[in-house]
Amino acid sequence: MWFSDILDRHCRQRGHAPAVVEGERGLTWLELRGAAHSVAARLSERGVRHGDRVAVYSRNRLEVVVSYFALAHLGAPFVPVNHAMSPAEFADAAERMDIRHVMGERRPVERLGPAEERTTVFDSVEFQETLVAGQAPPPSTAALEDPLAVLLTSGTTGRPKGVLQTAGALRQMTLSWLAQARADDTVRLLNLNSLAHGGVTVTFHYLAAGATLHLMREFQPRAVLRQITEQGVTHVWMVPQMLRFLMMAVGENARVPNRLREIMLGAAPIDQELLRGAREAFGCGFRNIYGMTEAGGTFCTWLSDSSLEETASVPLESSGRAVPGVRVEIHDEENRPLPDGEVGEVCVLAPGRMSHYVGDAAETGRTLVDGWVRTGDLGWMDGNGYVHLKDRKKDVIKRGGQNVFPAEVENAVAGFDGVADAAVIGVPDEVWGEVPLVFVVVREGAAFSPDALLTFLHGRLASYKLPREVRTVSGIPRNAAGKILRRVLAEQCGGAR
Repeated sequence: MWFSDILDRHCRQRGHAPAVVEGERGLTWLELRGAAHSVAARLSERGVRHGDRVAVYSRNRLEVVVSYFALAHLGAPFVPVNHAMSPAEFADAAERMDIRHVMGERRPVERLGPAEERTTVFDSVEFQETLVAGQAPPPSTAALEDPLAVLLTSGTTGRPKGVLQTAGALRQMTLSWLAQARADDTVRLLNLNSLAHGGVTVTFHYLAAGATLHLMREFQPRAVLRQITEQGVTHVWMVPQMLRFLMMAVGENARVPNRLREIMLGAAPIDQELLRGAREAFGCGFRNIYGMTEAGGTFCTWLSDSSLEETASVPLESSGRAVPGVRVEIHDEENRPLPDGEVGEVCVLAPGRMSHYVGDAAETGRTLVDGWVRTGDLGWMDGNGYVHLKDRKKDVIKRGGQNVFPAEVENAVAGFDGVADAAVIGVPDEVWGEVPLVFVVVREGAAFSPDALLTFLHGRLASYKLPREVRTVSGIPRNAAGKILRRVLAEQCGGAR
């Protein structure tokens, strides 16, 4: 099976090279394969069988990567779970996804209270001994058409859905990405995004290329900067809000010594002022990644690198254009393609798309139409194939018949001095139906005035896009992928959406 092929190939070609690094701990490719085989043997002894869905409930740590490879060997689909998920949320997801076994860190696993024989705890002496036991696994019966993983969607508008992806689908998306990004075994990838999110597919792409994967259990900006400076990191994978915190730690006009080739950003639009500052601080290329779990992962990208002449004309406000092997179009409500420049729904035809949502045939039918994945994102395509997003279809604010896209307002707000973070939702209005409401996190020590912000927005936004009110908050609720949880903000407003 494909995951086993990855391990076998790199063990033969560069077995003693580092595969996964976490702090002072690390595994070479030979050690990673040995650990995965031993864990597969142990799970088999504990009754995990081909087809059993197994939750992996943990922060980012090397045991998570070992577990994914072990489960893939057994043909037992892994179900990555955000370590912050509450026991009640987990119980709901576990029932809907038919979870048979739980692996993870002691504290979150023990909060669940499952039977001991149905759990495997990373922190236990037994598991740590298993990692180096050198046990032979049972023969693998996994095939490319078998389910590899059930990836939970972000759940920004409700309960997360389970996206079933096969090993063959992920292999196709990996080949597309590697043809685009030209990654190889010289890459040292610092992965700051959660291994429990659908964006983990990006991590798999680089592991398939033989990259060394660096992990951190917690995002701490100064520790991240030390990793970049001291560990020879060549690529970083994170969300824009992490970059914003990183730049606050860097400070104004500072330069960070590094060997970076690319900083990869996904899950949210990149603020252009932030991008300019980061380019000055790190002096490397920046890559935008636009993807969706249901579409199999990344399907659009752009790379901005001053050392590459062909990137000079890249429209940085766009989400990029399709990677090789994937087709992206803008469709109307009847799934018909629209001409360049017209706003519609971004639709994706990809060989690596999901098979279906687990236990939800109706939602599967709404998302997969004639083979196309309807993303729920509104946008338009320019004459060079670049996709320009407007907003999530469900998030559009309808003010007196005019569409207001929250992301557009948020980008304008982000340009005001003193704003560290911002989010926009629609609130009911007797006259207009809905109007925008802005939530702002003020940068520490900054002088901030809501009235001054509203004045700043006049002339930068059309009158119908102007927010009715600005509220300051201590933080913007986001999921593990960095996406704004607008429903949480809406609940704080007493039912506004």
